[in-house]
Amino acid sequence: MINGRVGGKNDGLFEVQYQQWMSAQRKSRSGEALRRLNEGHGHAEKLFVEDIWWPAIGSLDFLHAEYEVTNYREGSYFLDHAYVREPHWIDWEVDDFSTHAKMMDRRGFNYERDRQNQLVFQSWHVYRFPLDLIKERPRQCQQLVLQVMGKLYGAGKTDEPSLSLKHREIMRLAIRLQRPFTPGEVCIQLGISNRHTRDLLHELVNAGLLEIVGGHERARSFRVTIRGRTLYLG
Repeated sequence: MINGRVGGKNDGLFEVQYQQWMSAQRKSRSGEALRRLNEGHGHAEKLFVEDIWWPAIGSLDFLHAEYEVTNYREGSYFLDHAYVREPHWIDWEVDDFSTHAKMMDRRGFNYERDRQNQLVFQSWHVYRFPLDLIKERPRQCQQLVLQVMGKLYGAGKTDEPSLSLKHREIMRLAIRLQRPFTPGEVCIQLGISNRHTRDLLHELVNAGLLEIVGGHERARSFRVTIRGRTLYLG
């Protein structure tokens, strides 16, 4: 763990993925939705993606910035970060105390409560992160993200499969790297043959802890799944 993060982060890889993610969203938006994306997704929102979401999940798939949701008044709410993947919708909000304190009056207070009630009524799962907590205790925030994702999309600790020492070493490597990895990297790390490495990797795939991300007839790279991160983080 580095600076409270799970295994550290690959800054270059994150920045490339982040810029591609933002570019794809800009291309799909126009009008008010595009304006809100450009103006609403600022430093605090990027910090959540970079220091909390990316170290915990390692992928920006299904995540949307400044996501538009129609409300019952035929207007719209814009969510800081929406994870939209059936069968659940999750709203991850970043709350800056100084900004909220300056802008919040009685009307704004009522609006925020009504907004959250409407989102919950529409079956959104809403989680709020104080900006100070993201800065000071990122590990705690990462753990919450993983607990939520594990509960909604994966198995809990009670379903942890029985793994050999070599399986566990591979899982620790996969979580630490924060990117897809090759069988060759595992061979070097564990000092075992390519054939044995591939057998272990496919056993972890069958257990739902790893997934194949490169190659079809012969897998060239793997990465940890959300279930794998939930079970073996820390």
